Amino acid sequence: MMHDTPKFAVIGRVNKGKSSIVSTLAEDDSVVIDRGAGTTKVCREFPVRIDDTTLLVLIDTPGFQQAPRALAWMKEHEISAANRREVVLAFVRTFDNSDEFTDECRLLKPILEGAGILYVVDGAKPFRRNYEAEMEILRWTGQPRMALVNHIGEGDFSKEWMPALDQYFSIVRHFNAQRVSFADRIRLLQAFRELHDGWRANLEQAIDFLQKEWQRRQRQAAHIIAKLLIDQLTFVKELVLARYETADDYKFKLEREFHDALRQGERRARGDLGGRYNHNAIETDEQELQKPVFEQDLF
Repeated sequence: MMHDTPKFAVIGRVNKGKSSIVSTLAEDDSVVIDRGAGTTKVCREFPVRIDDTTLLVLIDTPGFQQAPRALAWMKEHEISAANRREVVLAFVRTFDNSDEFTDECRLLKPILEGAGILYVVDGAKPFRRNYEAEMEILRWTGQPRMALVNHIGEGDFSKEWMPALDQYFSIVRHFNAQRVSFADRIRLLQAFRELHDGWRANLEQAIDFLQKEWQRRQRQAAHIIAKLLIDQLTFVKELVLARYETADDYKFKLEREFHDALRQGERRARGDLGGRYNHNAIETDEQELQKPVFEQDLF
């Protein structure tokens, strides 16, 4: 079963960067990202949209918790490779309303309904054999699947991961959600396109739309920056003086108001720029910029 609009379930163990990847690809700041174990408790869909057009859908899923036990159950019910998908379906039907394998059932449901698989691992941590159960279960679903090697820490164990991932996934890519560029995102979508012929046309259209949208954003950003520079360089603060007053009487007050006005203009421009790239929940600490640096204001 395949969707007209491609759907991809982002799968993996807890704290391997699944939600960060969803947030980056969907450009959605509402994706909950937390260092606490198992932040994602239910599957949640995040559409990638331009205007009112949904280009594809990413599904943030809970992490595997008991993959070796789940695979052991499936192997007990396996007849041959031909019935493995039916065994996975039977597994979900059996445990769906029980207290066992809750996360496994939740993450398998969208896959069995037709979603492609993006399996995320942390390339900064060594490969361990217990990951094989997760990858084997995903292979049993028969869905198009791709692995992403995310790098959360400083280590690099890619050479250990690649031989194992290549056995289970038709495409393996490196993807750092914290440092990704627009070009990296496009290359990833181009890889998605190769997973299933039925998605190719939709994903080619999505890539074309996103590239045009990015060019539009760049033009808008250039306009915002140019306007900011013009406004800042031509900004004038006027003061009407009485006959008995001099400009020195208001020097410090004028300087403060002048600098505050420029800061406010810059702050508005930064907000506009963030909005153009869908970064609407950025937390900033601007108090440090207002403190004297080497006993001098930044101005």
